Amino acid sequence: MARSPAGLFWICLLLALPAPLAAQFMVRLAPRTDRQFTAYQQAAEAKMDWQAQLSPAPGEVLIAAAAGTAVSGVEGGMIHDWRAATLVPGASVAQALALLQDYANYKRIYAPEVADSKLLSHQGNTYRAYLRLIKKKVLTVVLDSEYEVEYRPLGNGRETRNRWAILSRSTRFAEVSNGQELPPGTGHGFLWRLNSYWLIEPREGGVYLECRSISLSRDIPQVFEWIIKPMVTSVPRESLRGLMNATAHALKDQHAPVSRQEPSTR
Repeated sequence: MARSPAGLFWICLLLALPAPLAAQFMVRLAPRTDRQFTAYQQAAEAKMDWQAQLSPAPGEVLIAAAAGTAVSGVEGGMIHDWRAATLVPGASVAQALALLQDYANYKRIYAPEVADSKLLSHQGNTYRAYLRLIKKKVLTVVLDSEYEVEYRPLGNGRETRNRWAILSRSTRFAEVSNGQELPPGTGHGFLWRLNSYWLIEPREGGVYLECRSISLSRDIPQVFEWIIKPMVTSVPRESLRGLMNATAHALKDQHAPVSRQEPSTR
């Protein structure tokens, strides 16, 4: 079937996009954009009631916009807010906690999106972790990131050890170019901040996992918006689905050691 000259033009343009994008997409995170994300984060955290919001069937991953709309524009950026949940048959809360605390093995459990990982420090219920992330769509972007993670028991008395909240907030993001870190807040801006909020609770015959992901990326120049914006906005959703699938798969395969000690409740 013959293609029109206009159709051939757009195909050629798409094929030629990655090279000019690499040069034209470099940007800096503006302080006002960072402040708007912080305000959004604080407002979202203040409303969290740590109750299950989705009802997946066993083995199913459900994903939905967490705050009515999945993408919110701010000055110079976009905030992505998604929620996903799954019910893992045969798994336990203790196994889920052990898996999520095993930061050294994230590079295996969550490969290829996590290329390297390690635990930086641990004190009580607070962990600090490092992840090297690989984001690949039109361009491949490598990011060194650090997080402060709080494990918070929910409920009272006997329920304390059965339901847990996990609050993971990014503290540093640096893009890696030609093997060298760029100053934080500079680069392509496909991911500047990434916070995750987990709910873990027992269900009959398994464990319920819910994760809300709130992230910040740059905005898209209007000239590229028609082709690039759908790709940039799809990455957080796809990454969250991959995270839930990988977590469920690891639990099913009993990658998490059952004997690993839970965080203390003191």
